[in-house]
Amino acid sequence: MQSTPNFAAPSVRTVIQPLLDRKDYHNALIALRPLVSEEAPDPEVLDLVADCYFGLDQPTTGIQVLEAIVSTWPDNKAALGKLGARHLQIGSKERAAEALRSYLAMDPDSVTALATLHLAAPFGAESPYARHLRSLLETPLLTEAEKATANNTLGRIAAKAGSPKEAIGYFEQSKSWLNGTYVPEIEEQEISDQISRYLPKNLLSVQQTDQYPVPVFLTGLPRSGTTLLENMLIQHPRATTIGESKGLLRSMNAVRQPVQQPEIPFDKWRWCDEVSQELAHAGRRCYLDHFPANYDNCAKVCIDKLPQNHFEFGFAHLILPESRFIFMMRHPLDVGLSLLSNNFSGGHSYSKRQEWIGHRIRCAYTSVDDYAQKLPGRIRFQSYRKLVDQPEKQLRAILTHLDLDWDPACLFPEDGERLIQTASINQIRKGLSRSGLDKWRPYERELAPLIEALGGWDWINDWQTRDAETA
Repeated sequence: MQSTPNFAAPSVRTVIQPLLDRKDYHNALIALRPLVSEEAPDPEVLDLVADCYFGLDQPTTGIQVLEAIVSTWPDNKAALGKLGARHLQIGSKERAAEALRSYLAMDPDSVTALATLHLAAPFGAESPYARHLRSLLETPLLTEAEKATANNTLGRIAAKAGSPKEAIGYFEQSKSWLNGTYVPEIEEQEISDQISRYLPKNLLSVQQTDQYPVPVFLTGLPRSGTTLLENMLIQHPRATTIGESKGLLRSMNAVRQPVQQPEIPFDKWRWCDEVSQELAHAGRRCYLDHFPANYDNCAKVCIDKLPQNHFEFGFAHLILPESRFIFMMRHPLDVGLSLLSNNFSGGHSYSKRQEWIGHRIRCAYTSVDDYAQKLPGRIRFQSYRKLVDQPEKQLRAILTHLDLDWDPACLFPEDGERLIQTASINQIRKGLSRSGLDKWRPYERELAPLIEALGGWDWINDWQTRDAETA
């Protein structure tokens, strides 16, 4: 057994990390190969190689590399923890649990490992793992992030045990340890400006002169079913994805910056008044630069699945007039409960409080409804309930919206080998299922602040009628 050496390659990561950040996994792997061929490659180098294979959607090879690290350096906790997480991402729960239990044997106080193990092999409220989580919360050892994770996991355990009040209490305590705030007035002002200032008939049109696939912006509030639909669509041979890309946001910044005057407060919609053909084309090039360098040339459409892009449909249509849009509709109380019960790696600060969640949901629908009037035929409102209840009928309509032929492979998202890196992992690995419907019902009393923020049952009932009437 070899002991884990000191990582002697910080310069290697310095060189490789920018390639990984650009998702240029192919060239990163080429740069790493000479180091892998050395007689005793550093585990840090092998870890980077594994990341490249995961980025190239070759998870089997990536896991083999991680297993080689763990086999050679059994005390490498970082690799063991990553191996467990990666097994979970491809749906191999038993192997994930095995790796995570081995990790916990070395570090029983790891809140992250305990939380991930619960996802792979849920444990009960009186299990040794759950008791240890509760005891850790009573010590001063945990960071704020660890307190958030521990409370969230205990909330999930309580939810599974059928204790909604206790679960919500843990979830709200978890959110209290997270940073970020939400200012409803700012959100309302931006949407008011969108309604009054985004008038596509007054804007120039950018012509498509390149050969890239048609961008498809798959959006909706987080936890509304976008990951499920993405994984259904990418089973189609003419569809590919760039995942949750920041490309559109960076493109917007590239266009706004030249017309933003330093002495004037930031104005999100200033581009509507001053954008030129040159700037619009620059925005288009900036966005298309985020397509992977080795994208599938057979692809006819490329999915961009960043949920909050639904607030930017107007800008996307300006620089990418050929694009198509989908907005997922899931019951607002299911969305709200899911937002409250999940901690996000970044952003989504509105998910800290039920009142903020309700406000954000209302704003999202106001914004998208305005775009739907101004961009007729471009936006498809997709019911999550109907997608899982009538998958073939709904998928045929979605593929028609995207100008793609029918392919029955889209009915089996669980067959894909792609890594699932969102909180929807368990839903996707189960395939099409109604288990995500009406999860809010046992929590109705505890969700009173969310219900009030949405506008009460009048607004919710109107939403339910609308959802039932979608095509």
